[in-house]
Amino acid sequence: MRKFLLTCAVALGVGLSAQTNIAGYSFTKNTAAAYTPITGGTVFTSGTYDNSVSPAITLSSPFPFGGTTVTTCYISTNGFITFGAAPAATNYTPLSTLETGSLGAVSAFGQDAGTDPTTNTTASPEIRYQDLGTEFVVQYKDHANYFNKSTEKLNFQIHLVYATGEVNIVYGNNSNPGTTSTSGTTPQVGIRGNSVTYTTNVNNLMIGNVPAGTTCDWSKAVTGYANSSTMLFSGTTNANVKIPTGLKYTWMPGTQLPVRTFTATSAVTNNGATLSWTAPAGATGYNIQYRALGSCDWTNFSGNPVSAATATLTGLAQNTVYQVQVQTLNGTAQSIYSHIPNAAGTGSGYATAGSFTTLANCTSTVTGLASSALTPETATISWTASTTPPASGYEYYYSTSSTAPTNTTVPSGSTGAGIVTANISGLTPSTTYNYWVRGNCNGTDKGVWSSSATFTTLSLCPTVSAPAAAAVDVSTNPTITWTAINGVTGYKLRVGTTAGGTDVLNNIDLGNVTSYTFTSPLSSATKYYYSVSGYTATTPAATCSERSFTTACGAESAPTANQAFTAFVPNCWSLAKGDVTANSTLTYVTNKWLAEAGFANTGSNAAVRINLYGTNTGDWLISQPINLGTTAGLYRVKYKMAVTSYLGTTAQTNLGTHLVRMIISTDGGTTWSNANVLKTYTGTGSYSNTGLTETVNLTGYSGTVKIAFVASTSSTSPDIDFHIDDFVVEAIPSCLEPTAILANSITSSGATISWTAPATVPANGYQLYYSTSNTAPTGTTTPNLTGITGNSQVLSGLAPATMYYAWVRSNCSASSTSAWSNVVSFTTSCTAVATLNENFDTTATGSLPVCWTSIGSTASYAAVNASSVMSAPNVLYLYTSGSSTGMAATPELSNLQSGNYTLKFKGRANLTAGGIVQIGYLTNPADTFSFVALGSYTSTSTTAIDNYSLDITGVPAGVNKLVFKHTGAPANSVLIDDVTYQLNPNLATSEASVKNNSIKTYPNPFSDVLNISDVSNVKNIMVTDVAGRLVKTISNPSSELQLGELKQGLYLITLEMKDGSKQVIKTIKK
Repeated sequence: MRKFLLTCAVALGVGLSAQTNIAGYSFTKNTAAAYTPITGGTVFTSGTYDNSVSPAITLSSPFPFGGTTVTTCYISTNGFITFGAAPAATNYTPLSTLETGSLGAVSAFGQDAGTDPTTNTTASPEIRYQDLGTEFVVQYKDHANYFNKSTEKLNFQIHLVYATGEVNIVYGNNSNPGTTSTSGTTPQVGIRGNSVTYTTNVNNLMIGNVPAGTTCDWSKAVTGYANSSTMLFSGTTNANVKIPTGLKYTWMPGTQLPVRTFTATSAVTNNGATLSWTAPAGATGYNIQYRALGSCDWTNFSGNPVSAATATLTGLAQNTVYQVQVQTLNGTAQSIYSHIPNAAGTGSGYATAGSFTTLANCTSTVTGLASSALTPETATISWTASTTPPASGYEYYYSTSSTAPTNTTVPSGSTGAGIVTANISGLTPSTTYNYWVRGNCNGTDKGVWSSSATFTTLSLCPTVSAPAAAAVDVSTNPTITWTAINGVTGYKLRVGTTAGGTDVLNNIDLGNVTSYTFTSPLSSATKYYYSVSGYTATTPAATCSERSFTTACGAESAPTANQAFTAFVPNCWSLAKGDVTANSTLTYVTNKWLAEAGFANTGSNAAVRINLYGTNTGDWLISQPINLGTTAGLYRVKYKMAVTSYLGTTAQTNLGTHLVRMIISTDGGTTWSNANVLKTYTGTGSYSNTGLTETVNLTGYSGTVKIAFVASTSSTSPDIDFHIDDFVVEAIPSCLEPTAILANSITSSGATISWTAPATVPANGYQLYYSTSNTAPTGTTTPNLTGITGNSQVLSGLAPATMYYAWVRSNCSASSTSAWSNVVSFTTSCTAVATLNENFDTTATGSLPVCWTSIGSTASYAAVNASSVMSAPNVLYLYTSGSSTGMAATPELSNLQSGNYTLKFKGRANLTAGGIVQIGYLTNPADTFSFVALGSYTSTSTTAIDNYSLDITGVPAGVNKLVFKHTGAPANSVLIDDVTYQLNPNLATSEASVKNNSIKTYPNPFSDVLNISDVSNVKNIMVTDVAGRLVKTISNPSSELQLGELKQGLYLITLEMKDGSKQVIKTIKK
């Protein structure tokens, strides 16, 4: 809560060092003062207020304070005024906190205050001040602790009397302390000077809940023990400690400082004690007062006044806690009474221990407290007899509170002489009690209470031993057992199929037994909730913690339904942890197996996965019980598995030391052994990242079994996911599918698909289905090829640079075909293209388009990224840093040597402008250091898009790819999009010339011979068709070009001059 302090600051006419005598002010209290509200003057604030400080307020006369005079003040909404300077905004402790320039404070209710009439509709909060000529008055109306402002209404005034320097705090009608909160319930009350030195410059009060439940109100406040002492005002702690109407505190300027230092109380007897203190300067005598703990009023010592700084009190009650206070005298001058010292003299005696405790007439001391024979409602306590046994036995006191009893506390019970045990009854179950014992010497004189001991009554909730909490695979006729509770009459049992349910058993009374066996079988594969509670003759059954168990599933007969894991954990499946051993011990708890929204981290086909990472000796995913029947070898397990990067889709080739095993339990899950491992995945292998259907014949297995997938890891590398889906136990088909499907001999238009034949070769050969879609064929899908003999098939007529998927199945007879095999995928080779138009939008991020290749040292530095700045959604990202280079090569281009094409793209900086991308080629495709630049692009902005264009010329024969290379200097990444490679649009269809049209070709169109007007400076002539294919190169040409072999159509004649220049002429062959 942010709070601000509103203080009353007063300007002084003398130096700060002169004011050190505030502790010398005398103090009086009056409980019948008239409270006269002021209605004139000035309203500082009203309504809702919080965290405010008034401007400096000028007093009509100088006010004497602490040996000087002040003329202005500040008012704080936090219940006080200050002189000299406004305190910090968060100062809620005005008597113990000093700000620079502060000359003093008067606090009537100094704490975190605030009001809000919207939460306390009966309040009309207001802070007003008025100068009455003889005195200055600050009035707080319907004020409140900020945290209890919804209920509190406090009314009080601060009076500054000009003529005498008298300070009065007068309290009007005040509500009882609030109970909404315990915050802000300890205000500071008193005055201080220009320092917070307690001994000389603070004069404050304190009161609290001492002893607990005291009836003393604010009129019984005592002198504070420190500058931080406070007054309790909390309805939660003790509403008796309140402010009576008409209470008035008065401080008058004085010179005699109070006693601030005591020495230890000595010579304590059963009726007296000796007090000693340090005499303040100027002291000539002292008055002493004392009271028994719990009394609100004081008794004057019969020897008052005393002249020495010591006094021996007599006539006190035995075994009684006393508090004392001392007043200093100097002639007619009287100081405030001192704080209440403790027995050591070094601390506060305003506590339950007081200043000292007189000795007991009864010297019996009790030790060795112990408890036994505990029940929910009774206990037996015992103790060691005193060395001198008390004639009237012992008294004991017990309570749920740890507050120790006093000599006036009424005992809970007693025993006769020599009896050192007591039986306590009527207790509350499951409750901790504190107890004390004292001797009873003669019925009047009692010993001191012993140190405390505790016991806890037994709970009415027994410890249930079976079934285990959250147990699974529990019999449908289970027995619930529990440990007996001493002292109960009987037990009640509640059982339901929902949490808190009673639909099975509704708190039936079982009598005083410790087990219950269900008389009728429960439903299988059902979760039950139950609670056992005890009761006694006087206390009904308690509400005890609820446990649950799940009954065993009935075995599902094979063939089973397909488990697609649309719910996790599937009904009758379970999770467990435990090592894989010859006799594995499992704990049925959650583990690292998780549900996933899409198999292999993609799509929306639900599945399960486990992250293989770290150290886990055994995470088990266990199937429902499955009845294989009495004949072994009829069924097989079939499921789909995949291995990917963690939460990704990247294919993996090595599981490292990770293990995933499929294990079968031959007794329905009662025992598990590493001798029954059906399949193991570990180390290197061909692991599909999209899904591979696995089958394992259950040869030699019959009866009721369970099957588990168990993952064991001992390393953080690799960090991968293992996926399972579509688990089923099915009959081993008579017509088996082929396995080990492969694709090889891949060209731009074909591939060879091969496979391994099943154990029984199908009589009618094989059928093959292929598609550009990865949707698997079904039993009714029409194959592309049938009647295939042998174990391979050549596919032809395929599109280049295209991904294909292929499946094969056996054709055993006219009416019997196998299931389709696992899929094999392949991508046909790329072919050279004449033009290019790539916007990267259909390419997955992190990769490159088909036929593009990353040839730098770091593949991710030349890859497609998502971006909407250019043409959404994707762009090509290029970056180089140090030796980590980013380079991307285009598909093969058939006409790079023609010199007639232009490369264009859009570009911009990714994060920082200035990154450079060079466009060129490799003279050696296997060596990126053979790069030759044809041009370069420098990014100019992270927001503006550059349109880049480069005519591609001078590419040597044999080069068929362009390369984009990020230079790395500077290492600022670049984004490229909308790449095109097209015929230069500036080429004309008319005859062209170089150097003032000095070279001409004719005729145009031509038949077989094309004439060149001047070949003296021509080095080479290249003929390119309109598709960009180079069809003929003529070195050192003559003036007649024999072109009769060309087909009719449009051609580009490129003249490469000896000086390096070029001329392109369009001609038409008839």
